[in-house]
Amino acid sequence: MAISKDQKKKLIDQYVSDLNAAKNVVIVQQNAVPVNTAVAVRKEVVGSDGKVNVVRKRLFMRALEQAGYETVGIDQLEGPIIALYANGDEYEPLKAVNKFAKEFVKAKVDSSFKFLGAWYDKKWQDGTYVTELANVPSREELLSKLAYLFNYPLQSFACVINEVAKKQTA
Repeated sequence: MAISKDQKKKLIDQYVSDLNAAKNVVIVQQNAVPVNTAVAVRKEVVGSDGKVNVVRKRLFMRALEQAGYETVGIDQLEGPIIALYANGDEYEPLKAVNKFAKEFVKAKVDSSFKFLGAWYDKKWQDGTYVTELANVPSREELLSKLAYLFNYPLQSFACVINEVAKKQTA
């Protein structure tokens, strides 16, 4: 669907304002994502103080130049893409999309999300870097794992003492 020059300028201005407000911007390729899943992803990203935009690539590239971001070739952004803007926690929007991407793989459906790359401090990072960041556990998860590791030896020792006491009473 063709859009007018004024609409294109408005879109570019919107992209520039979103880019300037965001801490980081992640580009995700989406493939055959059902509408209800797309709405759920959007809700989770917005709930984690982020924003989701389905972008027009060429207009988005112009907005990147205007906002002072490192530009990439349009050939690196294959297929239909969405932009994730992280306004609060930089990694929560990634984790929300990554959760749905893992569900697609688990369910063995044709739908998919794929991280193509991101801009951190206005510098381009490739998709593998972004995927690694999305798989890093959150601070709360790491603290709970640490607490379990501290608790495990004491719990094991208590079980051994309990079994010794049972043998002596028998």
